[in-house]
Amino acid sequence: MSTVGFRRLPRLAAPRMPGGEVHLEPPPEVPRVIPGNVLQKVLPAVMIVAVLGMVGYTFTTGGAEKNPLFLMFPIMMVLSTVGMFTGGGRSGQVKAEMNEDRKDYLRYLGQMRERAREAAREQRAAVQWCHPDPAALWSIASSLRMWERRRGDPDFCHVRICRGSQRLATRLVPPQTGPVDELEPITALALRQFVRAHSIVPELPVAISVRGFAAVGISGDAAASRGLARSMLTQLATFHSPDDLLVAVVTAGRAKVDWEWAKWLPHVQHPSRVDGAGPMRMMAGSLARIEELLGEQLRDRPRFSRNAVPPGDGPHILIVIDGGEVSGAEQIILEEGVVGVTVLDLSESLGTLTSRRGLRLAIEQGVIGARGAVGVESFGSVDSLTVVEAEAVARALCPFRLGAAESHGADEPLLGNTGLLGLLGLLGLPEDPHAFDVAQAWRPRPVGDRLRVPIGLGELGQPVELDIKEAAQGGMGPHGLCVGATGSGNTTLRLRHTYRVIRLHAG
Repeated sequence: MSTVGFRRLPRLAAPRMPGGEVHLEPPPEVPRVIPGNVLQKVLPAVMIVAVLGMVGYTFTTGGAEKNPLFLMFPIMMVLSTVGMFTGGGRSGQVKAEMNEDRKDYLRYLGQMRERAREAAREQRAAVQWCHPDPAALWSIASSLRMWERRRGDPDFCHVRICRGSQRLATRLVPPQTGPVDELEPITALALRQFVRAHSIVPELPVAISVRGFAAVGISGDAAASRGLARSMLTQLATFHSPDDLLVAVVTAGRAKVDWEWAKWLPHVQHPSRVDGAGPMRMMAGSLARIEELLGEQLRDRPRFSRNAVPPGDGPHILIVIDGGEVSGAEQIILEEGVVGVTVLDLSESLGTLTSRRGLRLAIEQGVIGARGAVGVESFGSVDSLTVVEAEAVARALCPFRLGAAESHGADEPLLGNTGLLGLLGLLGLPEDPHAFDVAQAWRPRPVGDRLRVPIGLGELGQPVELDIKEAAQGGMGPHGLCVGATGSGNTTLRLRHTYRVIRLHAG
């Protein structure tokens, strides 16, 4: 199979990850009730007795018959007493103020809820950009995001394993409050429910750094373990170039069929050795054979340590073990492991390496967690890819190789994939014009491919094609309009399109 040179452009900007803290205001407090003195308690009874006495005196002395206006005095006393104890007290006013404070605080929590939801949406967009769904990896292959992670990037060798709950990136800080019995109960309950509901964001991608472990063991159902291993391997191959990551597979027996797809990955090809089929695939039935093939890459690497500096020049090496022979005497798995080498073990054949310097993952009923001394800490719903999905990604990555400038560690944004040289790979043409094969370029084409050539690359690196066939033949039509100011490149676009049509079609 012919190869296509690929030049990495600077990484596309990821969506912004929110941060910071939000200090929540405390809920209102219930006003304290101040008990009255003895006079305030006795005075109402005294007033009632006085009113009754006045009424009785009026009727017994006959004052009401002589002058009915005498009845106005007890009535006025009753009204003034009622007004003093109803209008003069603050209980009604306090209750109204408490209702308004409750409304204001619930309105404030509504505003904070929108702010928390917006932060959660931004966090989800940022995390899903870095760790997309494994089922969508095929769309990233051959795009501008392919192999975007370099050795110096903070997310180098990070790989998604599941979907689970994570803390909100914008921390919600609860307020300092007094005793609970002094807080208004409805607003206090609303605050507690708000913090509990919005401090955690569900169904976010959960990732681990394989570079931080000498070994990663996966136990549980065999089908689920292999599905997760395929997902991890395709993610690493999609975002890391073969110059930065090498993959080797140790498998035998029935498990060998499940790993045939891996031969299409350019990361599995040996950097220098070849066989009858081209570059030798680093796939074998024993770990000793893989160690022999990787002899040059493993030479002079120190023993693994979490504080060790990763090798500056050599690639990180991922070795998958599923059913292959492991004697236990291989240097890769002795003592503490090797810096820059991670063993992904599906056969539980590494002894105590995974417990001493590794991570033990356990899958049970679709839920993945980390096994520790006290049990399994669950992370979330495990990721998985089928053999067909993994092979589709591997075949999409298969023809690409880093360009010469990339191999020497240089980025060339001005000569990247968006220029004429970058489109030559899409046209199947060599960068060296002396190597142009007319017979191959002008070979007969299917009707659907006639007069259809790429004119550029889309936002994610996918080819944008212009098809000038008649609409009846499935094209866009032979007529079009190209609009742009003077010097914007109209002439260059038409000239290059003409060159491409000539190079791909006979006269």
